[in-house]
Amino acid sequence: MKQTQNVWYLKNVLRLTGAAPVCVALLLASCATKPNVYKNIDGEVDAAAFDKAIAEIEASEAVPEGKKAPKNPVYGEKNTILLSLDKGILEHYAGRYEASYKDLTDAERKIEEAYTKSLSQDISSYVANDNTKDYAGEDYEDVYVNIFNALNAYHLNNGQALALINDLTAQGGELQVLADKYAEDNSKVKEFLGSTLKVAGTVFSIGTVEWPAVADVTFTNSALARYLAAVFYLADGNKDSARYNLFELQNAFTTPVYEGFGVPASLAVTGERGSETGPILDIPAGKGQLNVLAFSGLSPIKVEKVENILLPFLQTVTLKTGKVKVPDLRERPSAISSVSVSVQGGPSFDLELLENIGAVLTDTFKGHQSSVYLKTFTRVLAKYIVADIAATKAVKEAVDNGKNQLLAISAGAGIALFAKKGLDATEAADIRSARYLPAKAYVGAVNLDPGNYTISVNYAGGTSSTHNVAIKPGAISLVEAVCLK
Repeated sequence: MKQTQNVWYLKNVLRLTGAAPVCVALLLASCATKPNVYKNIDGEVDAAAFDKAIAEIEASEAVPEGKKAPKNPVYGEKNTILLSLDKGILEHYAGRYEASYKDLTDAERKIEEAYTKSLSQDISSYVANDNTKDYAGEDYEDVYVNIFNALNAYHLNNGQALALINDLTAQGGELQVLADKYAEDNSKVKEFLGSTLKVAGTVFSIGTVEWPAVADVTFTNSALARYLAAVFYLADGNKDSARYNLFELQNAFTTPVYEGFGVPASLAVTGERGSETGPILDIPAGKGQLNVLAFSGLSPIKVEKVENILLPFLQTVTLKTGKVKVPDLRERPSAISSVSVSVQGGPSFDLELLENIGAVLTDTFKGHQSSVYLKTFTRVLAKYIVADIAATKAVKEAVDNGKNQLLAISAGAGIALFAKKGLDATEAADIRSARYLPAKAYVGAVNLDPGNYTISVNYAGGTSSTHNVAIKPGAISLVEAVCLK
């Protein structure tokens, strides 16, 4: 149905109830960016042509002077956080660390600002849909912005690497406040539901909707963040702080996100607390250590899921069934089965899984999925109540004016049907999310004689990449690789 028709239906239904303010809010509804607009960028990413993918983003956003912005830009004005996120991550993969640092710093600043954005946007999202709001970023995106920016800072040697990691891992840091944020979201949504049900004056049925239970966020300690903290501290010569982070890394593996795999051998530690020993901590005299961090695959992305609902308490037959559109996560299959490293003139070794980033995304997403479902259902319920009132009012007025009751009821059902189509058109799941986060992080280490080496990182089922690294006695070196297949 065309947008002009949708607007007509909304105006007329809401005019019948005198709900002008609601009408205005409904007309603020905006559509989410369609996944197909990423086609060219995705193609370049799949080919590991990261510079070309960045160029595609820049070209799509460029508006020549005197020209109108494109009708369907890849990143619209409400998606500036996504633009900075996707571009910054791709710049990191391309080795453009300074540009990536700038864009990811910008993304983090915008995420912080968006969390305390004006109340007007929050209200419009409760009445229309979540796409009316500026995209505020998911908490998992904020976590990995810090991690990738810490890697940028390490490569740039700008002195900010540890500060960025400590923002996540310190007592009261970002990883430890997720549960509190989601509890606040659930409270706000339940308040909205209570207000709506007072209008309906009855209870409701959710029909065939498989309602997600309120889930606790178990991801409060990132093994990847702890690993980087240990490497950065060792590079600075602070072995005690490295020990502490390796101790916390072992603790991270006791949480559900890390179920199914264990601490990588190169990061395992033994001994009394504060005096731990382990491969990464104890470099043999005269040797240097090569550490390899390899990212693989693409993390899950949000997709729209349509659920049926039943509203038997409404008076108009055509409004007793409906649909809600909610975001869900979809896995993106990876061809990578394992990762290994070959050192030219030296040994070969396998990398081990350190962090399943896809599992982290799922864990944090589920932490507020229930509130998203509840908010969406309540919003649809509120719209249907408005349409039901309008249709009932139209029937009563028609009968009062001498119309045949059956004809009046039929006309009311027609009004409700038109209204339902118009109101449903204002619904769209918010499926905005960063598209280019990796799915998994692998690590491994080997001690080598000092010198310059060429190493090959080999992805089984993917490609290989070569890297040059200088090994210095008693020092730790970090090589980073990526294959998003």
